[in-house]
Parts: sequence; C-alpha cells; structure tokens
Amino acid sequence: MELSHRLVNTPPSGIRRIGQLAKARPGCIALSIGEPDQDAPESVRRHISDAILAGDTHYPPNAGITPLRSEIAQAVNERFSTDYTAAETVVTIGSTEALASALFAILNPGDEVIVPIPSFGLYQPQIEMAGGVFVPLRLRSSDFQIDAESLEKAITPRTRAILFASPNNPTGTLLRPESLRLLREAALAHSLYLIDDSVYDRLLYTDHFPTLMGDPALRDRLIYVNAFSKAYAMTGVRIGYALADEPVMTQMIKAHSFLVVSVAGCIQSGCRSIFSLPVQDSVRIYQQRRDILCRAMDEMRLPYPVPEGAFYLFPSIQEFGIPDESFCMQLIDQEGLALVPSSCFGIPGHVRISFCYETSVLEEGMRRLARFVHSLRG
Repeated sequence: MELSHRLVNTPPSGIRRIGQLAKARPGCIALSIGEPDQDAPESVRRHISDAILAGDTHYPPNAGITPLRSEIAQAVNERFSTDYTAAETVVTIGSTEALASALFAILNPGDEVIVPIPSFGLYQPQIEMAGGVFVPLRLRSSDFQIDAESLEKAITPRTRAILFASPNNPTGTLLRPESLRLLREAALAHSLYLIDDSVYDRLLYTDHFPTLMGDPALRDRLIYVNAFSKAYAMTGVRIGYALADEPVMTQMIKAHSFLVVSVAGCIQSGCRSIFSLPVQDSVRIYQQRRDILCRAMDEMRLPYPVPEGAFYLFPSIQEFGIPDESFCMQLIDQEGLALVPSSCFGIPGHVRISFCYETSVLEEGMRRLARFVHSLRG
C-alpha cells in the first residue's frame, strides 16, 4: 500500500538520531539535546497536580482557558507595548504545534515560505506537510545576519511568508535591527506574513533585544510563537502559545482545534501566574556555561559566533576538511562525545553544542573535544 510521499521522503530528526547513537556507545557524553537540565518550577507542578486531583479532566475550550489566554496577552503586551487581546491568543501543544497551526492557517498548496538558515530542522517538514514549499535563505557566514540581495532573490510571486527565529537555533545569535528592517520591508512590499519563532527570547545574555513586535504596520501579518518549554524547563509538559491579529488567529484556532482539539485543562490551570516566576537565575547559569564553552573554543582555536541567547554554541569545523556528519560520527566513536552536525540545520561545516548541562559534564565534554581536535591537527 502506498504511503504519504511527503513523510516517506522526509528523514526522521537528525538530532534524535545522534542521541540514539550516543546511548548505544557506553560512556558517551551527549551534548546534543536542547533540553534544560532543571525541573519545571515546583509551583507549576503542584498546581497541575492540584488541578487534576480536583477533577480538571474534562474538555477545556479549544483555544485555551480564558484566564490563561488573558495572562499571556497581558504579559506579551507589557513586554512589547502591544495590544493583543485574549481572543488573539491560542494555547498550544508547545511551540511546535503553534507553528503548525500558523502554517495551516496561512498556506495554500504551492505557497513558498522563506526560512533563514541555519534553522531548526522541524521547519521544513512542517511547511511541506502544510502544502507549502520550503525556500532556504542562507544567512551571511560572517555574522549570521540577513543579506538584502539574497533575500530579494528568494522572494517570488508564490512567496507567502518568512519564518525566522531570534535567538536562533543552532547559532544562539540575534537578528540585528538591520536584518529585522529587511524582513519588515519585505513583508510590507510583498504582502508577506512573518512567523516569529521566539521560543528562546526569555533566555538572553544581552540587554538589547531587537524585535518586530509592537510595530503597528506589521500587526495584520506578524505571528508570534512562544512556549514555556525552554525558559521554565517544561519541555515535557508541552504547552506553548501564539498571538496574531484576530482574522489570522481565527483560522489558527480552527487549525489547532482540528489538529489536537485542545491542551489539557489541568496543565493550563497549572500554568496560571507563570509569568510571575523569574527566569534570571536560569539565564545566569546558562551564561556561565556559555562562557565555559567559549573559553574552550578559544583554546582549541575553533571560530564561533558568541551566543546572545538560547543555549547553543555553533563552532566551525571547516578547517578539518571533512563533512560535519563524519566529524560527529568519528567523535562519538573515538572520544565518546555526541554533538549535532550542522547539516541537520541546513548548512555544512559546523557542529552544534548544547550547554544546558551541568558544568562538570560540559568540562569533560570539552576535554574530549579538545583531544579529538588535536588528533585531527596532529
């Protein structure tokens, strides 16, 4: 029997594949998954437990319970000086489902979505499953910013949207004001949607965070996607959210309800007041870990962009003249260290190192990487 060509021709997650290889190698250290090593806040866990014990086991509203939607809109409005309402907010199964709902809401068959790369590997299959066409836009290798000429060449009459992330996964870089200006001008000149995947925008190592949120000219075409997963160490709880202009959100909620019906009510109840919880301690810990890796890269003489957010480092391995996939396979075999090849993110010549692990684990991982790099140069 024939199966979906889209899925048959789409390989499974390369990140997960690396993780499985690491598990199969005794003693291997895996710095491959972007999952905080902390637990979800105790207050959230207690509230979820209390809600389910109190009988919160029934269907909630499709788009989410009104109190949580109101809290999300209020928190976003206070942060970005926007004016979203609860009706322009949806609670989703993580940011992953929020992205899927956005794509299903705006795409018609054959519509093109431009994605600056390197980018998270989930974007392409989601775009294609929604009937769209993935159009990669290579960021400048010097600073991982958008090049005006390259962006203009990528736009065609079939372009419907640009999907971008800042901070970026895998580089940890922020899009600077000039890059955001190019996105803004393209969206207005060509009637494009902008899908802003901001799942890491609470994990910042700089006081200056450029954003398109709050620009009134973009209100009818900007879709903001986020989640509690990364900032609050709640990856397994699977709760995210999106905000968009009401006509767009109406279709997103429709797509969301067809895909998953709703997020569990007890989880939504447990996340009430989550924005009152601080994230500064987590940011401080991640920044200390980032600095450990940066010093290690300097000692190994591996070039890298300094991460301004998220919890990833993206050093170049181009000097060794071997494919990034081969580099990572040899590193697992010889040193018992698992990193993610940059081909998983759409470009060659780099590896992604996740630093959401304890300091002792990171330091041992860097010792293993240093030995491997030395052997390649030897």
